[in-house]
Amino acid sequence: MTSTLSRTTSAAGHAFSPRRPAHSADPWHWSVTGASLLAVLAAGTGLNGVLEPWTWLLPVLGTLVPVLLAMALTRALRLNGVLTALVGVLALIGALTAQFVPRQSILGIVPGPGTSLELRRLLAQAEETVVSQVAPVLPGAGIVLIVCAALGLVAIIVDILSTTMRMPAAGGLGLFAILITPAVVKPNGVGMAAFLVTVLAFLLLLAVAQWRENRLASGGARASSGFAGRSAIIGSAALAVTVILPMFVPGFNSGAFPQGARLNVWGNATGLNPAVTLGNDLRNPTGFGRIAYSTNSDAPLYLRAVTLENFDGRRWEPDQRLDDRQDGVAEIGSEDGSPASAPDGSTVFTRVRTQSYASPWLLSPYAPVGISNLVGNWSWDPANLSVLATDGGSTARQDYLVQSRAAELTREGLGAIGPSDDEAVPEVFTQLPQDTPEVVRTRTSEVTDEFVNPYDKAIAIQNYLRGPDFTYSVEAPVDGGYDGSGMDVMARFLDAKSGYCVHYAGTMAVMARAAGIPSRVAIGYTPGSPTGDTTEGPGGTELREFVVDSRNAHAWPELYFEGVGWVQFEPTPSRGVVPSYAQQSSTPVGPRADDIDALNPGARTDPGEQTSSSAEPSGSADGSGTGPQDEATPATGALALAGIGLLALLPLLLRSSRTRSRRRAVTVGELSPGAAGAATAAWAETTEIAGDYGYRLGPTDTPRTFAGRLARDAGLAGEPVASLGRLQSAYEHEEYADHDPAATAGGPGASPVATLARPAAVPRWDDVDTVTRALRRGSPWGRRVRARLFPQSLLNRFKGNPRR
Repeated sequence: MTSTLSRTTSAAGHAFSPRRPAHSADPWHWSVTGASLLAVLAAGTGLNGVLEPWTWLLPVLGTLVPVLLAMALTRALRLNGVLTALVGVLALIGALTAQFVPRQSILGIVPGPGTSLELRRLLAQAEETVVSQVAPVLPGAGIVLIVCAALGLVAIIVDILSTTMRMPAAGGLGLFAILITPAVVKPNGVGMAAFLVTVLAFLLLLAVAQWRENRLASGGARASSGFAGRSAIIGSAALAVTVILPMFVPGFNSGAFPQGARLNVWGNATGLNPAVTLGNDLRNPTGFGRIAYSTNSDAPLYLRAVTLENFDGRRWEPDQRLDDRQDGVAEIGSEDGSPASAPDGSTVFTRVRTQSYASPWLLSPYAPVGISNLVGNWSWDPANLSVLATDGGSTARQDYLVQSRAAELTREGLGAIGPSDDEAVPEVFTQLPQDTPEVVRTRTSEVTDEFVNPYDKAIAIQNYLRGPDFTYSVEAPVDGGYDGSGMDVMARFLDAKSGYCVHYAGTMAVMARAAGIPSRVAIGYTPGSPTGDTTEGPGGTELREFVVDSRNAHAWPELYFEGVGWVQFEPTPSRGVVPSYAQQSSTPVGPRADDIDALNPGARTDPGEQTSSSAEPSGSADGSGTGPQDEATPATGALALAGIGLLALLPLLLRSSRTRSRRRAVTVGELSPGAAGAATAAWAETTEIAGDYGYRLGPTDTPRTFAGRLARDAGLAGEPVASLGRLQSAYEHEEYADHDPAATAGGPGASPVATLARPAAVPRWDDVDTVTRALRRGSPWGRRVRARLFPQSLLNRFKGNPRR
């Protein structure tokens, strides 16, 4: 009897068929595991740009494939779900051991003696990579280990959620976690390509999981029918928004997932290489990381954090030289290759209050000779006078005093200096990669070959980059795909002639080396804006206060002149301040290459190579250099207005779309009497329109109750009342005819509207229009505007009426 009952209910489609246990050996779980692998790899494409493109793929495959294969085999053996997760973790440990610490392993996959020591070394290497390299970072063993371990854990979580627990939608959280890193690190966010691939892979995972459930469902039932289709519709709508929105909202063209305001969870730039986020800081229109400093310097003051001298052709990087650093900064000696004291120099006192700015590199004017009131342990580098925290500390919330020496440099003095000896500075300041692009060497030769001494060559390079052909832009390198500081970027920058300080400073430094002048790139801040306040410094000196933030972040080249030391130049147009000794002149200081013996060595140069520095804006004390100078164009303003207009009209467009859909349904009913849903569509539109004009349908209202109240409260009379009665009667006939015949017969208790108009079997859209026009005419102007632009029916949609 029980068996018969079970078969009967199953045939009727009402019996509940429990799913098989999650650890059952159904063959379809392999497909879900495969989809999980593809989804994790798709999310991993966002790492292109964080690491060198695709260098992560093979190690990640070597990690994920064994892990997910081991978990799938465990399910095939019908083991418990907890054991499946444990096997996945053990497989992950084995895969990482085989790839990264094979010499310390047992049998190649089991961690052995010395594994922990090697892991600490690799993790230290990864930490140094993260904080000292500019993205995309080089694929060192340490950073690849971190990537493989992280993606392996995410793969285990996604597979358990999708296969064991049968919650594939929750697996999207794991994919989201992978995208967090490129969203934070990459200048342009995750990127559209990686975002699209990840979304499509996630939808595939949902579809495969549904397919599996459908195969496992017994009695012919289909599990979650239509779920993949609905997911595809929702995903397509979300993708459409991410593609269309940037077209109408200014400033919404770079960001995290993949467009929009970029994530900035860390605040201001941190790490051992401030150049890592310099471009992002400049693209931030609001500014952050405010720093205040007070100084007695008469000249505009640059705050320098560190210099970048290591250049392998792929990026500029600082050299920490930890073994050569000197502890203690109360007294700082002279720089290697520089005189013990600046000739004809003056003493400058600068008090710096870092507030929220956090970095292991200390900001100070060049060249510091002593720093006081610092908290923590600090050391200085004799090669470049950079100051670095040695105890894991940072500059955050520091208030310290810097004593520095400022050299009195002149054009004539620098012009009298000849080329420096090869041994004057370490080789790191003169090295150029073997694969330096020909365009860099050719352009350097064109600009400098007619000059003899280093100063004239340096001025020629600076004037060339500040010339009319070059423009300042923080967006052009991102849009053009050449953002960064490598040789290939430099070659494209020289062709595009548009970029920001990183490109100008790095290019001048490389061109200087190609011309035989030692060089490096300094990272720090331009002079900023005065606040008008003053403080008292040592010996009663008056210190004027200035403020800077992320918009003042800057890079500039420093070139070496023997007997003087390192000298600052400013090749970036419309940023910073050109020093007086580097101001443009129509004549070189020294002789030309083809006129060494001439009586007049200061022959006039080609005016085509010179530009007027007086016409170039600078970040002087009036604050003109506090941020990017790109001005909004009329087209941008038009797009802004169009975007605002589109957003304002969005409720109207959505409501109009719903109305058109219902009109089509009613029109079908007019052409085909008896078509299901036509009367309901007409009545739904009528009640929602009434709600938009302030006459809402109550949760307990019957059609007759609402129609009577609407006719009374809105003051309807004549044809509008008749139209409302026809719409009500048609809806009652369609919804209640089998349950309440009296509703359409005008019996006792019928509403006055129902009495005026006998039920019509065929609803008409003209009746809806008649009622709508009557409501509009009877409403004040303000209510009409609200009903059209901000219809309440978008939030209070018709849900039907309770039957009597």
